[in-house]
Amino acid sequence: MFTFEELKAVVAALRGEDGCPWDKSQTHESLKPYVIEEAYEVNQAVSDLTRTNDSANLIEELGDLLFQVMLQAQVAEDYGEFTIDDVIDGITRKMIHRHPHVFGGKSYESTDQQQADWERLKSEENGHVSEDGSIREEFDKVPAAFPALIRGQKIAKKAGRRNLISMEEEEIFRDILTHLIALEAAALKEADEGDLHKELGRLLFAICRFTALHRLSGEHALTETINHFIDEKKGEE
Repeated sequence: MFTFEELKAVVAALRGEDGCPWDKSQTHESLKPYVIEEAYEVNQAVSDLTRTNDSANLIEELGDLLFQVMLQAQVAEDYGEFTIDDVIDGITRKMIHRHPHVFGGKSYESTDQQQADWERLKSEENGHVSEDGSIREEFDKVPAAFPALIRGQKIAKKAGRRNLISMEEEEIFRDILTHLIALEAAALKEADEGDLHKELGRLLFAICRFTALHRLSGEHALTETINHFIDEKKGEE
C-alpha cells in the first residue's frame, strides 16, 4: 500500500515544474468550492455506508477530501506560507490540549463539565477569542459560508453564553410559538415576500436556539426527515 509520504510526493509532483497544468494553476481561493463539494460527498458516503454497509465509497470520498487538504497545504508550501507538517502539528497539539482527561490525567464528573472546560481551553489557544473578547470578534469566528442552520446554532450558542438571548427552554418554546403565529398571520393577510422572509427567519433562529440548547444538529435532523419523506413516497409508487 502507498504511504502518507508517497502521497505528499505525488501532490508535490502534480504541482511541480512538469506537473499537471490544472493542479499547478490552483490557488487557495480556487480550491474552496472543491473542499465543500468533497465534504458533502463524504457525508453522503457515510449515509450510504449506514444503509448498505459497503465502505468502498467512503474510503474513496475520504481520500478525495484528504487530497483537497494535501493540495491546499502544497499551495501554501509553494507560496512559503506553511506545510502539511505544520497542519499535522497544529491539529495534534490542539487535540492534546483540549483533552486533558485523555492526555493529562484530568477527570470530569459530567459531560457538561468537560464541555465547559473544552470551551475554556479553546479560548486559550492562539487565534481564538477569549471569553472577554468583543462580541463582534466572537461572532466573526463563525464562518459566514456555513449553511444557515449550522451558523444559526453556533451564533445562538455564543449569544446565549454572553446572555444576549435567553437559552431557557420555556422561553425558547414561547418564542417558537410566537414567531410561528406571526408567520401564519403574515401569510393569511398575504403580506409581501419581505415580511414573510422576516418572520420565517425569526422562527428558524428560535429553532436554532433549541438545537444549540440540546446540542442537536438541525442540519442533520432536517436532512434525515427529507430523506425519510423521499423514501416513504418512493415506496408508495
